[in-house]
Amino acid sequence: MKFTNKSYIFLLLFFFTGIFIKLYFDKIEINKINNQNILALNDSIKYHKNKYGKEVASKLALQYSLSQLKDVSKQNKELKETIKNFKKPITIIETKQVVKLDTIYIPFDKPIEHVFSKDFSSTNKYYKLTANVSNLGFKLSNLTINNNQSVVVGWKRQGLFKKPLLTTEITNSNPYIRQLEIKPIVIVYPKKIYEKWYVVLPVGYILGKIF
Repeated sequence: MKFTNKSYIFLLLFFFTGIFIKLYFDKIEINKINNQNILALNDSIKYHKNKYGKEVASKLALQYSLSQLKDVSKQNKELKETIKNFKKPITIIETKQVVKLDTIYIPFDKPIEHVFSKDFSSTNKYYKLTANVSNLGFKLSNLTINNNQSVVVGWKRQGLFKKPLLTTEITNSNPYIRQLEIKPIVIVYPKKIYEKWYVVLPVGYILGKIF
């Protein structure tokens, strides 16, 4: 098909209009994400009970691009260490957890004849323990265990010339806490019809032939 000056002008207008529309909607999406991030930064953790009586904690999530995440990780060495082996992280969750037990009394089956009572405690950065032992039994007054947990879901590098695998990693700061089981699930949403390569390429080819 022979091109005329009019065809070239129309094609250029079509091309630049498409770029303008894309940039316009990209800007709208960026502003939308920025507003949502402001809400997330100002949000506080909320608790509620589900129908099974279990406590649920929730908080609005931040949305970062990969480059933004790398910038944030420069100020957070633990986050940087967590994501360094992930080619394409999808979700990152950082939580602080505390376990508190108090007033647990365990009587001896048979009291010790010699009467005594001894208070003791032990504290370090991982736990705090206060208790009492006597001739009658053992009483735990307080046990507090602190833990910082990081969860990363994403495509993790497996080595040179190997495809990355979708992986979940959980890191606990407290050495007394061990993850016994992990059951990660990632929902895969199908691409929309106009996002698929076998639709985009033929449409582009047809438009090229027309103009």
